[in-house]
Amino acid sequence: MQDHTTHPDDSDCCGTTATGDSETGNRGRIAGGASAFGAVITAVLSSACCWLPLLLLAFGASAAGVSAFFERWRPLLAVVAIAFLAAAFWQMYFRKSPCATGACKDDACETEPRRRGVFPQLMLWTATVFVASFVLFPKYAGVVANTLYGQTAGVGATSDSSLTTVRFDVTGMTCEACAVTLQADLAKIDGVVAAEVDYGSKTAVVETSAPDAVEQIQAAAMRHGYTATPVSGDQ
Repeated sequence: MQDHTTHPDDSDCCGTTATGDSETGNRGRIAGGASAFGAVITAVLSSACCWLPLLLLAFGASAAGVSAFFERWRPLLAVVAIAFLAAAFWQMYFRKSPCATGACKDDACETEPRRRGVFPQLMLWTATVFVASFVLFPKYAGVVANTLYGQTAGVGATSDSSLTTVRFDVTGMTCEACAVTLQADLAKIDGVVAAEVDYGSKTAVVETSAPDAVEQIQAAAMRHGYTATPVSGDQ
């Protein structure tokens, strides 16, 4: 006669009982959900150098220093976000259950497919969209900035003899949101009549009546983490 006694090792390996199957699935869903959540959070932080200054600007707050702080960590945070997302996909689609590994002696258990809920899959793909949107935010930050604050007005030729137009080469900007927030802060400097910062050419053109405006403009750019160098012959 065959021995039909259930071996403890077999049930532990495959989780053939309803309780074991449920516990294995729950652990996988929790791990996958945690990975997806971690991916979203790190992706949001990875682009904070662009979206956070725009948000502060909307509330009238200075964004000085915010871009420089988060920009240092942007590459690392983007890599971590992608790693978290990859881990979530592995948990959802590639991680094998104990039954699928072939370690179990129960044939029925070995061939049992792994069940995936529709809701966890929907949440994972939603998280993927969020991660992609935030990691790539610096690429389209200019579109968002122009939508929120409009196109920047150019600085025209100085007609008032008391005003001076100064051109600066600006280094350190990483996206168009940097130009929008820097321009907003330059316009607040006493004596500055108009300011235009262009990300494409990495320049700032400022129209001012203050003799010491150059030093103030350079100090403002430095607070943002940029370097503004006056172009000789433009004063």
